[in-house]
Amino acid sequence: MTRKRMVSIACYALGFIALAFLLGGMPMDSAVATSTPAVTATKVLHFVPTGIRSGDVSAGDCWVTSLAAPRNDAWRCMVDSVIYDPCFSSPAQKDFVLCDASPAGNTNGIKVKLTSPLPASTAENGDGKPWVLHLSNGAYCTFMTGATSLVGDERVNYACTDNALIPGFPKEGTVWTVHVLHDGQKDPVTTTVLQAWT
Repeated sequence: MTRKRMVSIACYALGFIALAFLLGGMPMDSAVATSTPAVTATKVLHFVPTGIRSGDVSAGDCWVTSLAAPRNDAWRCMVDSVIYDPCFSSPAQKDFVLCDASPAGNTNGIKVKLTSPLPASTAENGDGKPWVLHLSNGAYCTFMTGATSLVGDERVNYACTDNALIPGFPKEGTVWTVHVLHDGQKDPVTTTVLQAWT
């Protein structure tokens, strides 16, 4: 073997050693960041709007307890021929509600001045079915109050930000799970729930 060939091999070997040393000292955050988060316990939260959006105040009427979030402070309301469900009231402010606020989007609500007093709530303790779900795949899924379809014998209850659908309600436990039906799939995929809002 010639001296030139030996020098060339030695240079390659040193290069590989240096590369291995550098990679061994690098943090592996990038690999962790791209993995699906492990869910050890689903967080069940009570959503409250964080504020009021800037803009004009609308007028509207709330005629029944929310179908999406059956709570004592949540309502189904009509504002300029548009139905918002839920809208949220506060004991400190009886003349308006906040509509179109959600943990899946803008947490500030539209201020809606009531044209008539709120009705008596029909919500009962234990009604607290989840209104919004945050799945471990990153999607947010919101309960649908209108007419939907059936998957098997279960109503499609949630529509998700990734266009998936969820039939039925979550299976509750330390970690909640749902059956998610993605577009074009025949069989739902079991997915864990990071957070659920009632």
